[in-house]
Amino acid sequence: MRILVVEDEQKVADALREGLEGEKYDVVVERTGEGAFFRVNTEMFDAILLDLTLPGRDGLDILRVLRARG
Repeated sequence: MRILVVEDEQKVADALREGLEGEKYDVVVERTGEGAFFRVNTEMFDAILLDLTLPGRDGLDILRVLRARG
């Protein structure tokens, strides 16, 4: 399972990545909304852990676009 973690706080992102990788998930971390938006448009993920308050494009905006696409 491939998971995108979108979190701007380094310690939180690192903890999530370490925990998920420890459970054998393939984890990609993005620290900005723009980076996350690019990734979801160019790569496939099974799940996204999305922080709502991000620098640049916020998580709610990304979520609205993803939901509108179905």
